[in-house]
Amino acid sequence: MIVIRSDKEDAKGKVEKRKSRSFIPFIKLVLTFLVLFILIPIGITLLLHLPWYLSFIYPYGIIIGVILIITAVWTIYKGIKDLKLTYSASGYENEEELVTTGIYGYTRNPMYFGATILILGWFLVLPFTFILISSVLFLFLFYFTAKSEENQLSQKFGKKYLSYKRNVPLFIPYKKSYKK
Repeated sequence: MIVIRSDKEDAKGKVEKRKSRSFIPFIKLVLTFLVLFILIPIGITLLLHLPWYLSFIYPYGIIIGVILIITAVWTIYKGIKDLKLTYSASGYENEEELVTTGIYGYTRNPMYFGATILILGWFLVLPFTFILISSVLFLFLFYFTAKSEENQLSQKFGKKYLSYKRNVPLFIPYKKSYKK
C-alpha cells in the first residue's frame, strides 16, 4: 500500500519537528551560560575571598571597555558576514567551502576572538571580579571548542585547511592577510 502525503502536510510536519527540537538546545545553552558565566565565577570569588569590585579600574576602564565592545561587535558581525551563510528551510548553511578571505584571512576564529574581546570590554566597563574570572573561563571554552572544530575542518578540507592553518593564527589577528 502506498500513501501519498501532500507537500503542505510534509512541510507542516517538518516545521513542527524543528520547533520541538530547537527548544532543548536553547535551554542547554542558557544553563551552560548561567553555570559558566555566573555561578562558577561567583563561587570562585566567594571561595577565594576576592573583592567583588575592582575599583582601581573603574574611571579609566570605561573608555577602553567601550572601544573593545564596539570592536568586538564589529569583529563578530564581520565573521558572520564573511561566512556567506545562506538561509534554507533547514536553517542557515554554508556553501561547503573553506572561507579564507575577509576577516578569516587574519584570524581563523574571529567570532571567538570577538566574544573574548567583548567580555574583556564588559569587565572594563563593569569591573566585577566574577566577570574577570568568567572571561578567563570563556577563553578556555573558546580555545577547546576551536581545537575541536579544527579537527573536523582538517578532516573535511584536508591539505587546503592545513595550509590555511599554518598561515593564519588561531585567535589574535596578524596584519598579514592569508593568500590562497
